[in-house]
Parts: sequence; structure tokens; C-alpha cells
Amino acid sequence: MPVVRPTELAIGARSLPLPVYFPSISSVKTALCPQDYLQLLSSLGGLNGQFLVSAFDLADVDQPQSVQQALTSARQAGIITLMDSGNYESFWKDAQADWKQANFHKVLADFSCDLAFGFDEQQPPANADDHVALVAERWQADQTAAGSCRIIPIIHGSASELPALCAAVAAKTGVTMLAVPERRLGDGVLERAHAVKAIRTTLNELGRYVVLHLLGTGNPISIALYSAMGADSFDGLEWCQTVVDHESGLLYHLSQADFFTGQTTWSDDDKLSFQARTLAHNLEFFSDWMRRLRGAVSQDRLPEFCRSNLPPRAHRHVTDVAGWGQP
Repeated sequence: MPVVRPTELAIGARSLPLPVYFPSISSVKTALCPQDYLQLLSSLGGLNGQFLVSAFDLADVDQPQSVQQALTSARQAGIITLMDSGNYESFWKDAQADWKQANFHKVLADFSCDLAFGFDEQQPPANADDHVALVAERWQADQTAAGSCRIIPIIHGSASELPALCAAVAAKTGVTMLAVPERRLGDGVLERAHAVKAIRTTLNELGRYVVLHLLGTGNPISIALYSAMGADSFDGLEWCQTVVDHESGLLYHLSQADFFTGQTTWSDDDKLSFQARTLAHNLEFFSDWMRRLRGAVSQDRLPEFCRSNLPPRAHRHVTDVAGWGQP
């Protein structure tokens, strides 16, 4: 019997709509501090119902009680909170020697979230069985430390290795969701799309649906393409690093937000800073984009969505990769 693609993932008493985009909060390659982004996202729960925050950044905040309260308030307001392992930040800040799984576990205990990515091994064993065993062992340790927070294992590997690795990890752990870094899927977006399709095909052979998250995917056009190939969940910093044109879905330099005033009412709010207006502008776009994408997925109308919303050149390539033009 074919595996049915779900429209949501149950998170306790709440549900996460699929496909979904998590705006990421990070201290790396961003203009504001994590607390400022957290405050903004928490205050705009009506626009965006989920976000990702780094465990590394949480461990480094000046006022942990204030951040703990902000996360608690966000969750009470219905926002789904996802904690990253912090390995991204520790890499870019040359702090990998000081950021260990035990540090991650302390943050899991101190800051309550709904979901968390597992503490991943960037250089896993070459042997597939050893690799799967290590991921499962790390996942079990993280889940024990996390309590009710659901741990999502991250799997590293080449594009050719990932389908079998993902299926093996899902089978061994029984998880309902796992993650792979987008950058591991290939060089270009089309090669990566083929890799996503291969992972989805192999996962579905398990006879149950396993939600697939792509780490570091925040481009709207890429999100649409990967959703068509079988990915379900995404996170990225594009929402706070760029400005999106609501008409085309294309991303521009953040300073060029002036070109897109009038696309939302946020640009008219002189009480907000330039940064706040631009980020709200972006969040409104992503909220609408993902809502319409979910509708297309649930109604099996992804070809129509891509034809109506992607630039013509991108649409031609997506149609070819997805096989929509074939009889």
C-alpha cells in the first residue's frame, strides 16, 4: 500500500503543518543578537508559528531567565520551538573543542523546546553499520536528556549514501522525523533535488511516513522544488539575511528592502526600525508562501503552484526534474 504524505505532524497536543519553514535564529552571519530575533519572532506568532534557535547561543546568553521566559511564552502562545544542536555556531566561532554533547544536554535541561536536532557527528565512520549505530546511540542519549522534547537525528553523508543511511536510522530508532544538511545533497539545486527524491523513495519503502527536514534551506524557490521531491521541513537564515520580493519570490540584499515597500503594511509603520519592518515583511511572505504550498501539496497541485509562482526559467528546470512534462 502506498505511503500517504501527511499534512501535519503531531507535537504533543499540537500539530506542525507540513511542509513547514522554520526561520532560524543564530549569532553567526546575522545583524542582530539572538535575543532580539527571539523577541521579534515571539511577538509575531500570528504571522509565523514556529522558529529554530541554537543551543550554542542559548548557552551564551547574558540573561538566561529572560530567554527561558520568552521561549515559555512562545510555546504557551502555540508557537512550535525547535532547538539546534549548536554545532553550526561552534564551527564558525572556532569553539568545537569546547562544545560537547554534555553542553548540549545542559541546554536541553535549562531551556524548554518542543523539538531539537540531535548532537550530530560531522565526520561519521566510513562503515555504514558503524555510522548508523553512532547516530542511534547519540539520538538515544540526547532523547534521554531531552525528556518530552522530541529529538530529531541529523545524518551526514554523501548524496549517494544518504538514502540508505536515512532509512536505516529511521528503522533502528523508530523516529518520525529526521534531518540532512542541504549542502550534503550535491553541488547544484537540481542535483540536490534528485537526492531528495532518492531519500524520499527509500524512506517510503519502510511502509510508514518519515518527515524529512533539510538543514539550511531557506530560499522559497528551493523550498518549493524540494517539497515537490518529497522534503517536508526546512530551516534557514534567509528571512533575516535578505529581503524577499513578494511578487517573484526572489531574494535581494537586505538593504534593498526600500525597493519593496508597499508590498505589505509593515513599511508604513514608522514606530518600527528598518530591520523590524523588513523582517516582518519577510515573515509575512513566508507565511503566505508556505500556506499556499501546503495547499498545493494536499490537493496534489504542485505543478500548478510552481507554474504560477516560480520564475519561468526556474519552472522549466523544476518541471524537468519532477517529471511533470512526461506523458
